[in-house]
Amino acid sequence: MSKKRTSPERQDAGWKHIARRRVFGFRGPILFEEAAVRELCRLAREGYETTFKKETYGFLFGNLDRGRRFTVRRSCFYRGGNRTRTGVTFKDWATILRLARRRRELAREMRMRFAGSFHSHVEIAGGVFKGLSDPDRESFRADPMSTLEVIVFIWKGSNRRAERSPRDIVAFEPTSRYNYRIRCHAKRANGIRQVALKVVSSDVVVVF
Repeated sequence: MSKKRTSPERQDAGWKHIARRRVFGFRGPILFEEAAVRELCRLAREGYETTFKKETYGFLFGNLDRGRRFTVRRSCFYRGGNRTRTGVTFKDWATILRLARRRRELAREMRMRFAGSFHSHVEIAGGVFKGLSDPDRESFRADPMSTLEVIVFIWKGSNRRAERSPRDIVAFEPTSRYNYRIRCHAKRANGIRQVALKVVSSDVVVVF
């Protein structure tokens, strides 16, 4: 007997029912403590400098204040998953369940709210993809516990820093000449949308 397939509309309705209790509303922009930005850049750099270059992956934690402003305070590396230069994949339910348990454990230990995940996009053949790919969007949409998806773009350039953006966080590492651009997408009432970011202390971070 064949199993009846669920329509995309039913799948979306089921996802919204699960996500209603997990995804939190907020007022933009998303705020980042500088320590969390430095850690994102450090982890992206470590992945970039591995043999054949690899994406990094981890979790974001922070606090939502009474004014519905969310501040990202911690960026935590996660060792699981199969990493390549184009993605980080989790191929079975046992692996995914371990990931979900670890997120809950860290949130309790730090007494912070789990906000979502981050991963990096590394420079390949002189270029770096600076968008949310279709696989990224699909995995983000399917995760009922994630409100935010942050991407750290890393590439090696000249001594000139990347141009500022009103919606992104830009960072520069003088010693290695690495450039970083941090971009965030969020689950909103009208779908997945890019949201503005702001470092609590400044708009540009210099990584030492």
